[in-house]
Amino acid sequence: MLRNGKDIASGTTLRTQVCIVGSGQAGITAAWCLQRAGIRVVLIEGSRAQPTLQDSWPDKALLYAGEAAGLFATNERDFLTSPLYQGQSPSERERYFGGTSTHWGGQSRPLDPVDFEAREGFPGWPITRADLDPYYAQAVPLCMLHGQFADDNFSAGYWTRVLGLDGAAMQEIDDFDPCMYQFMGGAFLNFATRVFPDGKTIGDSAADVILNASLLAIEAGEGSVGGLRVASMDDATPPGVATEFRIEADAYVLACGAVANAQQLLLSDIGNEHDQVGRNFLCHPLSMGVSVGVYGFPSAPLSDLMAGNDASGGSWRDANGVRVTGRFQLTADALRDNAIGNCWMRAYSAAAYFEMAPNPESRITLTNTTDKVFGQPQVRIDWRLGALDRKTYERSTALFAAAIKPEGGTVVAPQWASIERAVVVNGHHIGTTRMSADPALGVVDANLRVHSMDNLYVAGSSVFASTGVSNPTFTIITLSIRLAEHLAGRLGAAPAA
Repeated sequence: MLRNGKDIASGTTLRTQVCIVGSGQAGITAAWCLQRAGIRVVLIEGSRAQPTLQDSWPDKALLYAGEAAGLFATNERDFLTSPLYQGQSPSERERYFGGTSTHWGGQSRPLDPVDFEAREGFPGWPITRADLDPYYAQAVPLCMLHGQFADDNFSAGYWTRVLGLDGAAMQEIDDFDPCMYQFMGGAFLNFATRVFPDGKTIGDSAADVILNASLLAIEAGEGSVGGLRVASMDDATPPGVATEFRIEADAYVLACGAVANAQQLLLSDIGNEHDQVGRNFLCHPLSMGVSVGVYGFPSAPLSDLMAGNDASGGSWRDANGVRVTGRFQLTADALRDNAIGNCWMRAYSAAAYFEMAPNPESRITLTNTTDKVFGQPQVRIDWRLGALDRKTYERSTALFAAAIKPEGGTVVAPQWASIERAVVVNGHHIGTTRMSADPALGVVDANLRVHSMDNLYVAGSSVFASTGVSNPTFTIITLSIRLAEHLAGRLGAAPAA
């Protein structure tokens, strides 16, 4: 069911089993799985029911404004905190049904086992890759990707066979593995409009999807959330408040992205007993306009594998529109031995792209200014890189240069100062409500429950304890499948109406 919050009368209280805030991949996946399990679920989305993404820009400019600090102030002053000035093109924070699934690229790969380990400079997760494997296996068909997870369908060996390439002639290089990324077919990218495996969209499902329903406050008592205060906007220009109502549930899930998840917890003063909310704002830094030059490597068939070409040299796609490409990334042993983060190295010259190390001083806080619609404090985003990020970049490029030199390849790596001046966040907002076993070191536990609340959960990449180097969305979807299973097991199916 799909409806508009302004049609809900002020003073109304809605009652459900689970209320999810946010309609990106995290929120919609959790909602779809929960309603399939017989759980009554309400999903609220703050955007008005607008026909196109571009129509959402005025509201986004009003509500997402804020302050830039650190590298945001020098490299991307207007980015995220002043979206009005971004040319009205798609951005990395959307206020629109479907969130950034409305325009993402679909690039999918699981995190690697080493990403979950504690190693120098990286705290580790309270779960292992093996804990996620059953849910990665479910995410593959949900995303309509190629193959079966049990068949290692993201490995170079698997794709060598699928593409019909000569595995015996494949080059091997020291300290790096070729790692494969699947790209979802275009028909399945937008989670607001796509058809799920049950033949329905989320709007046609049993979930109660309410657009134009902005979270104003999380009403919490001692260790428990009692309800959410929600408002809709009217149709004026600029908009004002139309109605205010409450939602009461047995469990609540914030799925608003790493910036807004932290903002909502800070606004309601929840989960921050150890000053962890908003800290470790991470990403995959990407150097725009400054490239790492790679020349003379690799030769076929490895070059065909990395390009996603079959034995005839043609670009491969399956019946669902899935295509594949490869990247070189450091092996687990190389990461441990060199005490660095991971990186992407490509078979051609390209921007630097690497794993950002956890950094508590890279953070999101609230400002003294308020938005012009609801009067809520805005965000200050202070994005910072550190010494370990520099070491990751310099050491990984040196290792790749040494690895491909015997094969006749060369690497030309710009100085760190040039890279640091050019890096942007690159769409992957990670951290700010990180997962931890110790409440003093994070915000949510292994089940994504806020440590200090018995019925408040957080979904999305804000819970990642580290970034790894894989694009985050496939793991976001996987964690939402796991969260839905946990909540369904805790709450049980809804009683018959």
